Amino acid sequence: MWTMIIREMISKDLEQVQKIALATWRNTYSSFIPLQIQDKVLKDAYSENEMNNRFKNSLNLVFENNNEILGYAFFSGDLLSNDIFLESLYIHPQHQGKGIGKQLMQFGIAKYNNPKTLSLVVYKGNKSISFYEKMGLKVTNRNNGEFFGHPVVFIVMKKELDNSNSTSYQK
Repeated sequence: MWTMIIREMISKDLEQVQKIALATWRNTYSSFIPLQIQDKVLKDAYSENEMNNRFKNSLNLVFENNNEILGYAFFSGDLLSNDIFLESLYIHPQHQGKGIGKQLMQFGIAKYNNPKTLSLVVYKGNKSISFYEKMGLKVTNRNNGEFFGHPVVFIVMKKELDNSNSTSYQK
């Protein structure tokens, strides 16, 4: 029997979250971001200092099944903010396509008081762009950037939220 819950992340979840980040980055980015660059980005993004900042300033959710974390989402912005930024939405590659990402997005958005927009940045070449498009986000901008000297293209995506039913993300 499956016991699935979405809950706020706590510090003891960090090791499982880091493992999901590594597996997801390897699965998603290995064809266009070198492994040594991925390792530097992950080390920086999941450092103790960075995670302490996230715990203070972000809504951090995990999707758990039988005490195993299968995915997570980091949302930034005060819960009273009209504009939500989805920092990260990572589902372990073995569990993608099962609706976990959609559930995490819906749950996170519902935590905000009166959100008007949801936006995110994804890297060009990420297979998840089609998922975000299915969820109603549209590409609004493309920016050239870099990770530790490696060039990447950042795709900015945004969606206007319908607040007539704040627990529903469908439009």
